[in-house]
Amino acid sequence: MNQPDSPDYRLTEEGVRADLQSQPHLMIKLQENALLVAESLRDHYFANTAKFVTHLRRAMREADLGTREQILNAKAINDLNWEKVQGEVVTFIDGGLGQVQMSSPVPVLLRVGSYRVRTGERNLAEREQFGYYPVIFGDLEGGSKERKDFPDIVRITAELLGGLSALKRTPDLRVLMFHGPLIYMMSAYAGHTPFTEKDIDLFLSHYAQPELAIELKEKFMREAKLDIYSQIAPDRSNDWVKRRLFEPLSWMAFLYRQLIEEARKRKPKTIIVGVVERGGELREFSETILLKRIFRNLRDKGNENYFNNLYERKDITSEKALLDRLGYTDALLLSMLLEPGQFSEPWDIKNKYAGLTKGKISLPDESYTTDADWSCLKSSNKIGFPKVQGCYVKVSETTEPFRVEVFADLGKDQIIEAARRAYLYARVLPGYAFPVGLDIADKYAKIPNWLTESYSKLIKYHLSVSLQNGQITDAQMRRIIVQSIYMTKRDWLFRPNV
Repeated sequence: MNQPDSPDYRLTEEGVRADLQSQPHLMIKLQENALLVAESLRDHYFANTAKFVTHLRRAMREADLGTREQILNAKAINDLNWEKVQGEVVTFIDGGLGQVQMSSPVPVLLRVGSYRVRTGERNLAEREQFGYYPVIFGDLEGGSKERKDFPDIVRITAELLGGLSALKRTPDLRVLMFHGPLIYMMSAYAGHTPFTEKDIDLFLSHYAQPELAIELKEKFMREAKLDIYSQIAPDRSNDWVKRRLFEPLSWMAFLYRQLIEEARKRKPKTIIVGVVERGGELREFSETILLKRIFRNLRDKGNENYFNNLYERKDITSEKALLDRLGYTDALLLSMLLEPGQFSEPWDIKNKYAGLTKGKISLPDESYTTDADWSCLKSSNKIGFPKVQGCYVKVSETTEPFRVEVFADLGKDQIIEAARRAYLYARVLPGYAFPVGLDIADKYAKIPNWLTESYSKLIKYHLSVSLQNGQITDAQMRRIIVQSIYMTKRDWLFRPNV
């Protein structure tokens, strides 16, 4: 019989149960799922999950021994130590939003923070350097300010420029690490009003030297004229170029390509990586890699009803159905399968550009919309967003694995080197298990309360002066402004008239 201290104990159902029960974050998630799944699944949800995980762990061990096909290829990345990265220069990038509390929170300020460190340097003045790139939303002319995701496209753009600036300013930069996905689900941001040249000048005001900023802007306009706008909006491409407009998605895709171009110039190539702190409901890896292999293996063995028999159901017949019915996610499954110091095999993330299709867009100072087609920005096009690879890294037994993303175009070694460093940096914060530099950049980029409160007072002051001077005469507008100035919480005095 396997003892608790035996290496094979974790391959037994008893060992799996003990393992899961020793990890509070897993038990909380499993208990939460048990309350959300169908009633027929609740009573034996934990026990059946333990059986499933036991079978998967055994399959992984057999695959490592060469006696069966691979289900999940997990490799150790805990061989890197600080001595091996001595002298490496690393820059961490993160953005923070400042909201003013009027009648409701309103984002007014963005600050992207960068934290650069040379590992192993004893001289504090030479070891660390901070930088920040502020943007006031009210200064921007373009973008669709009425959309809730307007702050997001401003933040992503500013973070990209912050990263590109770090590359330009630091010839020996070894690692450039972003807080969050390296590339977001870009289709969600389609249709925003293009930025004006004045907006781009505002973005570029903190970017490297002025001549380099001008060079970057003109390079984009040349690509826009020759290739980009003729595919996005062929009927109005000349107008877009003449007005020197910067369509947000194509501008961001261009900046991503510039990051890759700059990284390729370095020897060795700069490692560019995005680290997602909490996987949330992400399940692409489970659905397209892990479970796809499992269902294929079950069909090959004539055991298609494995999951239906295990969970006493009749409708668990596909990867999607299993995840929908049981509430499993990438973070949950990999928490139960990976050991600390391991990372999952990398995979090509394909869903980031799936929704890039045709739509409508309006230009600055225009009230009507025109047709646009963003499908040309998919990774298959030379003017599109780059391909992204991802993996999961588990740092400790008490935290979920985090997701690591890299550019596939920078080579096969990017993902393993990014995962190794992300793990090494995260070991500095064992209770948090997230790269320490990103934690520092996050705190640095956070807009302090005293600053947003100052902006709030300034805005209220100008509104009050305008009211007192009689510059605002419309009664309804005056009422709205009074509410904005004086109402900070729910107040029955300002309830709507019904």
